[in-house]
Amino acid sequence: MRGKFLLIFLLLTAVLSLSSCVKSIQSPSDELKMYTWSGSFDNGADVTLSFSENNGTLDIEGDNELLYISGLCMLTDDDLLIFDEESGMNYSFGYKLYGDRVELNRDGSVLTLKKTDSD
Repeated sequence: MRGKFLLIFLLLTAVLSLSSCVKSIQSPSDELKMYTWSGSFDNGADVTLSFSENNGTLDIEGDNELLYISGLCMLTDDDLLIFDEESGMNYSFGYKLYGDRVELNRDGSVLTLKKTDSD
């Protein structure tokens, strides 16, 4: 009897310790905020999308151009809105998640970024 109790205790401890290592993803917006997304494109542009608490940052660096959008971020399961603090403008994007990549779309243009790391 004591052996069964010890075995059950060890199995329960192992399961609980492993489950604490798994990140729980509730919705596409949760997954989007959980990771940094980036891409390099043929025209030489490097793009990074990242999140910190309630802020979002979209950084686009080209040969001679730099676009940096950063500020309060609002997410739904298919839309991303960043209120850029410096310019006072709002930037909205639709998005779709496909495993390790995200497609941002705005005004008919699509930008595909890949998952790079978790925060």
